[in-house]
Amino acid sequence: MTRIKKQRRAANLIVLDKTPKKKERLADPESYESRKQQALKKRKKKLSLYEKARQEAEQQARNDAAGRRGSQKLGPLADKILRMNAEKKKAEATSDAEA
Repeated sequence: MTRIKKQRRAANLIVLDKTPKKKERLADPESYESRKQQALKKRKKKLSLYEKARQEAEQQARNDAAGRRGSQKLGPLADKILRMNAEKKKAEATSDAEA
């Protein structure tokens, strides 16, 4: 006995006499094709290895010119932690010198 595959019946099938051409679909900003084209244009392109290396070299040159030697701009929490660590080192140095 063979099994018959269920078929989807198009009860409310909409038949268009004339389907819009691709140019017309792209002209409509709400159509799938136009939204897809916009998304493709907005998609972030991946850089080649050559471009990545060039950008890193430029960033390093800018850091050296600024005298930062590649350090990042830290926030208030990092400043607080650095300050506390410096105080701990001073306290340890004084206690070692006394002992």
